[in-house]
Amino acid sequence: MSSESEAACRPDAVAEKQLPAFLDAALLHYILDENLPDDPIEVDSFTAAIATKPGDNYSSDVYRIVVHYNGSKVIPLVAKIMSEDPTVKEFAQRIGAFMKEVYTYRNLLPIFSEIVSRTKAIKFGAYCVYATRDPADVVVFQDLKPLGYRMPDRTRGGLDLAHCELIMRKIGLFHAASMVYVARGPMERQLFTYQYSHGMVQPRDNVSNNPGLKMFANGLDTFLEVSAGWPELKREIWTKLKALQLTYAKRCAQCLLTERHDQPEVTFRVLNHGDLWTNNMMFRYEDAADEGTVSDVLFVDYQLGSYGSPGLDLVYCLHNCPQFEVRESSTDRLLRLYHESLCEGLSNGGYKQSFPTFDDVLKEYERHEFIGLVSGLSMLPIILMERTDEVELTMGNLVDGEQAVKIRNIQYQGKQYRRSVIPILERFHAKGLLD
Repeated sequence: MSSESEAACRPDAVAEKQLPAFLDAALLHYILDENLPDDPIEVDSFTAAIATKPGDNYSSDVYRIVVHYNGSKVIPLVAKIMSEDPTVKEFAQRIGAFMKEVYTYRNLLPIFSEIVSRTKAIKFGAYCVYATRDPADVVVFQDLKPLGYRMPDRTRGGLDLAHCELIMRKIGLFHAASMVYVARGPMERQLFTYQYSHGMVQPRDNVSNNPGLKMFANGLDTFLEVSAGWPELKREIWTKLKALQLTYAKRCAQCLLTERHDQPEVTFRVLNHGDLWTNNMMFRYEDAADEGTVSDVLFVDYQLGSYGSPGLDLVYCLHNCPQFEVRESSTDRLLRLYHESLCEGLSNGGYKQSFPTFDDVLKEYERHEFIGLVSGLSMLPIILMERTDEVELTMGNLVDGEQAVKIRNIQYQGKQYRRSVIPILERFHAKGLLD
């Protein structure tokens, strides 16, 4: 057996992360043997290369691996290895990110697909072929790229209407499948209530123990510094944001909780993806050279799934993903499309209870609308940041140190970001969400 790395053949190989030594031919042989039990397996060689660009993934290293076996056969895989960054690792362990993601991929996604697939097969993610916690948290999937799927470029200012419509159709079906699944009985409901009781925020979290909340708070601080002289930002809005600093992290935590005791009972509950933004999606195109031919979307990174209001996914997605024009003119249209897809999925799954109305969808969207402000002040600067060699984009660097300050200054000065955030702030100001 032999192995070689594509990265090692390139001039910049020194700067690129290498595949960990434990992910070797012997382990790949084991993975293939488990998933292809009908054939004796002999791994001939494999190639490996980092699969994502800097800034596209903050919690893990993702490698694309091509395994050549049994003389002429080839199988493409993707290995996701959780980051060893202490901040990321500790946070992931505390929220149970690894176990949640593996259970979702292996147990829930196949069932969800079966529930909503009637006239055509519906998929929500890649097939998981292997997972382990020793010597590191590793998940290995089928590679979606040979099937025509690819991740969109987050620096292009967001997704157009066609892409956003696909997302709303797919997340509507995903939410519907989760409702049908929970309705099967008390064991399914108990699973969701306990294993998916929270996403990235748990009760009593604060900036001292939750790096996500610290990143959000840092975002508001930086925005106030950078935007103080912006002529297009009304002084009244800036002043209200300044006053919001004292309670901002707490309100961020409240809007991300699955259970909120300050509000009436949730109209309907679903399993939320929990981190529904552009880099956690892969799209397929009928013509690889023409993005106008987009035909399907699959989701990745199911680490933050939570059982609660669909408003968590909807507000987060519709503020982080769309192009400026789509966000400003088509949100209502996209929510209606979501509702149609939700009802279609419930019907396909034989759901016996009453279907949520569109007013129910709007109510849950508005219940969590503060997430839109968090997105505008803390997520959009990251999403719309242009690629640069000046700084290394990691979760640790986004939270602490001199690099964090440098990164945030670059992010918040971006032209695309500045154009996008003003209408969001004006809308929230009009609704009283800054008070």
